[in-house]
Amino acid sequence: MCASSTVLRVYARNTAVLLICLLCGLTIVLVPVAVRGVDSVELAIDAVAGEGWQLDSLRVVLRPGEEHHGLELQAHALRLGEEFELRAVHVECAAMRLRGMGGDCPDGRIRFEHPWLGAQTLPARFSYAHPGRLDLQLEGLLLAGGPVDAHVRMDDGQWVLDARGEGLDLQALAALSAEAGWPWPVTASGDGRLTFAARGRGALPDTLDLDLSVGDTAFSSEDGLRAGEAVDADLTVSVAREDGGYRVELTGRWTGGGVYVHPVFVEADVPVRLSMQGRMDPSEGVFAADTFELNHPGVLKIAAQGTWVVDRGLPGLEARVQLDRMDLPAAYELYGQPFLPGTALGVLDTEGILAGGLRLHDGTLQEVVLNVSRVTAQDRMGRFAVQGLDAALHWRAAGDAPLSRVSMDGGHVYGIALGASRFRPVIGRDGFHLPEPVHLPVLDGALEVRDLRVTGLGGDGARWQFDGGLTPVSMEQLTAALGWPELSGTLAGIIPEVRYEQGLLTVGGRLLVRAFDGSVTLGELRLRDPLGVAPEFSAQIQIRNIDLAQLTRTFDFGRITGRLEGDVRDLVLVRWAPVQFDAVLRTPPGDTSTRRISQRAVDNLTQVGGGVGGVLSGGFLRFFEDFGYRQLGLSCRLVGEVCHMDGVAPAAQGYYIVQGAGLPRIDVIGFTRQVAWRDLVARLAVIIQDSGGPEVR
Repeated sequence: MCASSTVLRVYARNTAVLLICLLCGLTIVLVPVAVRGVDSVELAIDAVAGEGWQLDSLRVVLRPGEEHHGLELQAHALRLGEEFELRAVHVECAAMRLRGMGGDCPDGRIRFEHPWLGAQTLPARFSYAHPGRLDLQLEGLLLAGGPVDAHVRMDDGQWVLDARGEGLDLQALAALSAEAGWPWPVTASGDGRLTFAARGRGALPDTLDLDLSVGDTAFSSEDGLRAGEAVDADLTVSVAREDGGYRVELTGRWTGGGVYVHPVFVEADVPVRLSMQGRMDPSEGVFAADTFELNHPGVLKIAAQGTWVVDRGLPGLEARVQLDRMDLPAAYELYGQPFLPGTALGVLDTEGILAGGLRLHDGTLQEVVLNVSRVTAQDRMGRFAVQGLDAALHWRAAGDAPLSRVSMDGGHVYGIALGASRFRPVIGRDGFHLPEPVHLPVLDGALEVRDLRVTGLGGDGARWQFDGGLTPVSMEQLTAALGWPELSGTLAGIIPEVRYEQGLLTVGGRLLVRAFDGSVTLGELRLRDPLGVAPEFSAQIQIRNIDLAQLTRTFDFGRITGRLEGDVRDLVLVRWAPVQFDAVLRTPPGDTSTRRISQRAVDNLTQVGGGVGGVLSGGFLRFFEDFGYRQLGLSCRLVGEVCHMDGVAPAAQGYYIVQGAGLPRIDVIGFTRQVAWRDLVARLAVIIQDSGGPEVR
């Protein structure tokens, strides 16, 4: 059937031409034969259409010659598929050779206009043979500042397209993509190179192969959350029609430069490889990945498979992800640490290997398996460490997960050594519990943990609680681990109702320290942000029946005999330094023990009270090694950075630190009521001389 209308004009001169017009579907064939009186032939057609393409307002002009013929073709528009359209298409060939029912043009020119390709004029070579065999080669198509050569072949409705481009400017390519309706999420600069090959019938290809590489590329997003510098990468994509859909294969390599995707920054010190094989069904909007692999050598290797209903977004995702291997410390420093600043896990030295997997259904996590092998984690701030950690952890969103297991060779918390332990947690939807008591060695004692329950791991904040007990721990070992002066005795206690919620650790019971033949009891224990950068500790402390001879001998303070009691109320430590307390230390009422104090102890107490040491070195008192006393005591109420001081009784213009007894009698009176806390600590540490001393009589 011919096109909707045709116009034939023949201009006679000295040459005869026989025009045979055969319009069968997609084919126009002009066959000249030597006749008299015809100078040119013009053919006008409203529209010519084929499978996947259409020409509007076509005009063909043939100027016959003896051996070569001039050909001019004009069309208002050429449409390829539903989205691609060229306007003002103009094809010229000054010396076309007609062969049978076709011909070829070794030196032609094509002009066209396009909304985002602009107006272009290209050299072209083409040939045509009936019925419908076309071979077209274009050179120098300007695309994003770089030339692209293209080769198109059509034969009986089957088409083949090959293209190659060099020196493509990515910034210009991004602008073209935006004009085409596909804006890039980043601005980019650098050079690109592509090779493209496709074949098909109609608008959609049957096969497509794309190779794209970029070099020395930089990119950034407007919000600054994504950026790259000096990036070298290449991507290969292969698509083939299969059973109504498409088979897709993709491989990528990132070989140079650095990439930042908030908060992670990674440099390609070794090539990072990505590969994927799957199937795409455009009619259903479904993509299925049979295999997906990401390999960052020396860091991690991930494999996955699944399906994605694209229109549903994340809820349309079904997937299984396998973490074949994750190597520490590289994986922690690159992919873990950026998400953990300011947390207890933010500054670690790590070693070991992780592996595992997870399963997603409707875009939500359903199951997780994590295997930990010989992991060591050492906090760089010295707060804690774990050595030789092995674990097999199982979690499920619904139903019972297999029993997990955890073991470690040892570790420490704030320098307090922890021994080897083993336990088998039952992990639930948002937490876990320990069905059996856990024995955790602590120095030469142990912490017994019973009925530990942790919840809220999947929500806004973790909560945990347990009951336990601390079997006697040597104070000598404990104080040595904490870097304190060595103390004798033991630390032990029942620890009921230990709770942690919203960053606050509370202890319902009391801890009992037996030292210096007396006891120290800690109650109302609170610890906020225990592993943070500024933990806050609070407690009420009772000190009862301490043997002063043992205490002063331990601290080399000067010998004092007798007993001591006291209270430290409303103690608050921030970063383990005191910021508030109200402390009173005194001789217990009714104490019947022998009470003596040496000259050195008198001097040191004098300096603590704000006096000058060595006050007994002159006069007849220097002949006495020690003195009797009726009572002694000192109090300090810390407010801000100032210690408000008092003694055991008021004295003229001051307070008694020591009230003497017997002959010779010696009283130590303090006159300084307010002392900077730092100064007081310095006096206690190194006994620094100060002015405004006490009166000794």
